[in-house]
Amino acid sequence: MIEISSLSIKDVMTKDVAYVSKEDKISDVIARMSAEKVHELPVVENGNVVGIVTYNTLLKKKYFPLTAKAEIVMQHCPPLSEFDPIMKGIEIMINSHLSDLPVSRNGKLVGIVRKRDVLKALSKVRGLRTRAISEIMTPAPEAVRESDDVRMALSIMRGLDEKNLPVLDRNGKLVGVIGLMDIMKFTWKPVKGGKKELNGENKPIEISVGSIMNKPPIAMPPTATVEEAIKTMIDKDISTLFVAEDSKLVGVLTLRDVLEQAMSLEKRQEGVYVQLTGLQVEDPDVYDSLYSVIQKGLIRIAKIAAPKILNVHVATYNHEGLRSKYTVHARLTTVRGLYFTKTTDWDLFRAMNSALEILEKEIKKERDIDLTKRKKRAG
Repeated sequence: MIEISSLSIKDVMTKDVAYVSKEDKISDVIARMSAEKVHELPVVENGNVVGIVTYNTLLKKKYFPLTAKAEIVMQHCPPLSEFDPIMKGIEIMINSHLSDLPVSRNGKLVGIVRKRDVLKALSKVRGLRTRAISEIMTPAPEAVRESDDVRMALSIMRGLDEKNLPVLDRNGKLVGVIGLMDIMKFTWKPVKGGKKELNGENKPIEISVGSIMNKPPIAMPPTATVEEAIKTMIDKDISTLFVAEDSKLVGVLTLRDVLEQAMSLEKRQEGVYVQLTGLQVEDPDVYDSLYSVIQKGLIRIAKIAAPKILNVHVATYNHEGLRSKYTVHARLTTVRGLYFTKTTDWDLFRAMNSALEILEKEIKKERDIDLTKRKKRAG
């Protein structure tokens, strides 16, 4: 076993890097991604890292000219040095939702850190490797049915910012998995005017999830260890592992989940690590008010169990004209363990506050049960 504090970026980076230039056509970028089996490609100009192109960005653009260049869809990529601690890379991956991070020296591209290489190192880390995956998995995950069309799957992926979804049959049995790459192969198509768009945004795609899903799905029992789960992910080249009992889906474990738990091992001096994603508003006052709600909730929770990491994802649904409905997915790591909840409301702040109240009640309930057990043993 190793201590996570002893690892640096150079211990896990790969020097052989596939990349594109700002002048490359987007169609060539997509082809390169498919050939390399990656979701991200660094954008390099004169040897310098100037950005990164991701599958998620391409999906959100929905349509663009075939002759468009990579520079119109590339995004900023935080700088990372080979001498940085591995924890910095993990934090960037979580914040940016990137699976691959370019590594530079004086601005020049010298390597890349892939999420799977980080995971391989984490599989031997003390405090993580022997834990059961039931302790860190997300329970009751969103899923689609075989009979659902791919538009529904894509809508859920966009809302949750996930790249893979479990597929269930009519009896609720786990039968497959559908990913972004599967959908893109069947839905990106040329249209008039020299553009390429996501077919089905304005007209039916008429492709069922079951017809393009991958099967059988890779699943493990909830008693499997994190080390076993990581080995399976690496060996099978997957980023999402399903947790099942008797063919029934009970949870899902992603590379991101493992990274978050690795971060919880670090002794943070500045308090709780909070990440808020998915919210599509530009008003800074909204974010300020949300963080105020979150801060108050965490202060209450801290009186019961010290919180370490709070990950909140907001999915927005437009149901009535300009009025939106919000679903808040909250995942909280504390010294006592991992807690989840999901709330929905027409009022964003009420949904956020409800999520934190539910987490507080769950933690308090668990603490009270433990206290009762201790009293019985002592008596």
